[in-house]
Amino acid sequence: ASRGYDADFDAHFLRWMLSDGAGAVQLSGIDQAGKSILPGLRIRLKWIHQRSFSGDYPVCMQLGLSADRQRGHLDYPSWADAEADGALALRQDIRLLPHLFDIGIHEYVKLVRDKWVDPARISHFLCHYSSEKFIPVVEDLLDQAGLSIARERWFSNLAWRGNTGAASILIMLAEFLQTKTLTAGDQILCYVPESGRFMTAYMLLEVETDDAASRQDMLLRSQPTNAYVSDEPAAAFTTGIAVQARSQELSDTLDAEAIGPPHDPAQAPQGLAPLLTELATIWHDYRSRVWRTPLVSALRERRFDTQDYINWTAHWIPQVREGTKWMREATGSLSGQYAPLADLINLHAGEEQNDFQILFEDYRKAGGPVADIEALRRNPGGEALNAYLHGLAATVNPIGLLGAIYIIEGTGQRIVPALLPLLRASLPLPADAFRFLEYHGHNDQHHLQRWLVAVSLALDCDNRGRAERQIVDTARRTAALYLMQFHHAKEYES
Repeated sequence: ASRGYDADFDAHFLRWMLSDGAGAVQLSGIDQAGKSILPGLRIRLKWIHQRSFSGDYPVCMQLGLSADRQRGHLDYPSWADAEADGALALRQDIRLLPHLFDIGIHEYVKLVRDKWVDPARISHFLCHYSSEKFIPVVEDLLDQAGLSIARERWFSNLAWRGNTGAASILIMLAEFLQTKTLTAGDQILCYVPESGRFMTAYMLLEVETDDAASRQDMLLRSQPTNAYVSDEPAAAFTTGIAVQARSQELSDTLDAEAIGPPHDPAQAPQGLAPLLTELATIWHDYRSRVWRTPLVSALRERRFDTQDYINWTAHWIPQVREGTKWMREATGSLSGQYAPLADLINLHAGEEQNDFQILFEDYRKAGGPVADIEALRRNPGGEALNAYLHGLAATVNPIGLLGAIYIIEGTGQRIVPALLPLLRASLPLPADAFRFLEYHGHNDQHHLQRWLVAVSLALDCDNRGRAERQIVDTARRTAALYLMQFHHAKEYES
């Protein structure tokens, strides 16, 4: 009381910038009066992206330090002395705040680059900021990035609700839904910068029609079909059933979030859970990035044609052909202690040694012009992946290659099954032009079970305790190189 309001600016800033408030969003289409909030519509939460930068910057908001940050409250003889010196005041270092928005916009740029966000499609932008002084800061950073969202699409209730901290975005979203007119297809991007230890978060919501019959009708009309339609009623009826079944198959596979890691860590054999958890983290990042490559984006957006398929398989054939070669080279580099593992890998290599021939036949049935398989070449990404795997296979005890097999077999067992229905629906090709993809979608699950046995053998034989780290590191590098192969598949023609 004796100090009155004689506090430093950093303490005054939070004293006057924060308001009391609480907010929550209930996931329901009915309000408290039992009425529909958005008649005929529903809001889908597409994704949430949140990243912490707490290790990159000093603490921005703190309680318990003196104004000069030289003494903590426990350094004082008493709480009264700490309070008298201002060590119990809540402070924010406002000089750091521009960095908060800078990292937030950098995250936004990456979301756009990786195709999580399309600025042209954003209908409404809900941006949390503690002061309207920050509006031009955010706007300028968006302009510099060349990814502006028009000001008329912004929504904020800061002027009449105040800055209620963590509750702000929920209070804002609730008021937005109550006061704005929305239409199906609208996208709502929410941005939340958190200044305590510098964290930035985004979430994307999309307005959809809530009429199930209408959604199914739109789905049926939007999906292409290669079925022959005659004037005969029976033929037309049969075709209608085929289109409906194919549309349902597509709707079940279009969601990338449904593609989990090749192995669930919670179901892991004893002792493997920590390794599988770390591999699952690598897998989720890899899978999300693959889903947004030019190749898969073209498939999902119905811009993928037969020539794209021919080019892709032409690059892929010589890459698949090398698989058994580097596996056998790796077993030759294993010392005697790993003999059981070498036997298992050689068995696997023997089963897959002619798989590339199946893919080559698919390529030819799709119209691939090259008759001599020796004339096909990998794209730059495939070349990099092949060189890495052969180089590692030539080292002593290359146990890390089990991490490469995790990514490669996982791609066949998780990603390929999701692409196959899209290919069938998009391309006017016979069913036997996709035999390789279908084979791996069915059989790689068995291969991955064998992989678990191989990992257990490797860990049992490892007397230096380095196998797990090698497997994880190799999986991460293989994922990056395989991703490069996917990127180049749409950019380079054979």
